[in-house]
Amino acid sequence: MPFRAALSGLNAASSELRVIGNNVANTATTGFKKSRAEFADVYASSNLGAASNAIGTGVKISTVSQQFSQGNIEFTDNNLDLAVSGSGFLVMNDSGVTVYTRSGALGVDRSDNIVNSAGQILTGFQADSAGNITGAIGDLVLDRSDIPPQATSTLAMGLNLDASGSVPSATATTSLTLPAAIILDGDAPAGWTAGPSFTIRDNYGTARTVHLEYNQTGGATTDLFDIRLVDETVGGGGPFTASSSIDISTVTPSPTTVNFSWVPQTATGAQSTITVALNLGSATIVPSAVNGDTTAVATAATVNDGTAQSAFNEADSTTYNHSTSLTVFDSLGTSHLLTTYFRKTTQANEWEMYTFADGTRVDAASGAGDQMIFSTAGALTTPVTPSTITIPSFSPGGGAAAMTIATTISNVTQYGSAFSVNSLLQNGFTTGQLSGVDIGETGIITARFTNGQSSTLAQVALANFSNEQGLQQLGDSTWAESFESGAALVGAPATGSLGVLVSGALEGSNVDLTEQLVALITAQRNFQANAQVIETADAVTQTIINIR
Repeated sequence: MPFRAALSGLNAASSELRVIGNNVANTATTGFKKSRAEFADVYASSNLGAASNAIGTGVKISTVSQQFSQGNIEFTDNNLDLAVSGSGFLVMNDSGVTVYTRSGALGVDRSDNIVNSAGQILTGFQADSAGNITGAIGDLVLDRSDIPPQATSTLAMGLNLDASGSVPSATATTSLTLPAAIILDGDAPAGWTAGPSFTIRDNYGTARTVHLEYNQTGGATTDLFDIRLVDETVGGGGPFTASSSIDISTVTPSPTTVNFSWVPQTATGAQSTITVALNLGSATIVPSAVNGDTTAVATAATVNDGTAQSAFNEADSTTYNHSTSLTVFDSLGTSHLLTTYFRKTTQANEWEMYTFADGTRVDAASGAGDQMIFSTAGALTTPVTPSTITIPSFSPGGGAAAMTIATTISNVTQYGSAFSVNSLLQNGFTTGQLSGVDIGETGIITARFTNGQSSTLAQVALANFSNEQGLQQLGDSTWAESFESGAALVGAPATGSLGVLVSGALEGSNVDLTEQLVALITAQRNFQANAQVIETADAVTQTIINIR
């Protein structure tokens, strides 16, 4: 009679209902993996096997297999929550025993260990003092100690100095007054004759020597002369552009003012044009009284309105062109204001840089600042690559160590546009407190501090197995390694076959509730069908008993 087969069917259907019920109950369990009941038929057999006409004796549960498909990832408000997207398990330390989980609901205990609700500690690869990940695996602890300060030792500038800017506190000569009396030699040979010399100043306030030249026009009996100014500076460019005629037949020459255009020349190129007004009105210019005079005589000094560049003074904004400031730090983390002044010099394409810390000059005790020279294309040529100016050792005070700052100026240019600061980067910082923790998809745990710095604390480890279904279930959404699962293969996320981590998220249960409800109906019908078999077998048995 089929009682035994039907009874095994009832037991199998009942077991399947228990599996489905467990799945449904854990629909909202983080990291839960559903199970599936798998069945096998049962035959009576001997060492020689079952007979060809053997009838089965029922069914049995062959295994309850876990299904490690990916669950939905849901985001949370906790940065420490971790979801594994792909293969792999988080590695946890349960009082010295290593267990594995897909549930990444994590927090921090009183000892700053990163733990789950069961008190199991997350493990991973440790970092050394420099933030480099090592191969050592251990418990992950959130280090809340203050980050020590770092003194500024390097500074990188990226800025443009205005090439069209004037030399501060220097003015060019635009008005020149001749001596009170000048005698021109009316018997001079034909051509230009050198007259008296004068000192005037170019656009950079640099003193230059020029002299007056004259040429009698119309013959020796006339009082008409051409005059011009000539720059005597080596490479200065020679005569000013054009010449002008004057009539000295009267005591006061006519015209009384003559304008000349002057383009001062330097070794690095031409300066901008200067219009120099030569004032003749206060001078008495007469031809030589006696034929044969060969010199022109100046009886008084000239007067011009040009001024030389005055000494640099950080308190006087007229003695420099531009300035910029940034904060630097000493060895104790104390901040200091570092101000740099830029001053165009009396040489074309040359600038000086003066550096002050908290109002005290630190680039040099006195004298000119650090020199910067640019090409005619505006590129820095001095100092040469790597274009570094070192601020010598100075004491910031307050018990801090002496500071030396290497300033890189390779990104400083001199173009004909307004002064602009593109970047000011220094490598110092003050002490800082832990303000937050971030975990990247590769498992790198980065600590953020209140001073804007960050450091690598560790890297979360993931483990994978040759046979995930061979893992031993321990409850609390954790598993243990077993012989059937094979040894754990531990590595960094996003390497090999391991998945990536999603911070601030949790992996939900992979149970499909609709699928389970359909399976529940099927299991219920199986149970009812097997019960019907028993009922039918009982009726048949009762019929046999009732035979007389």
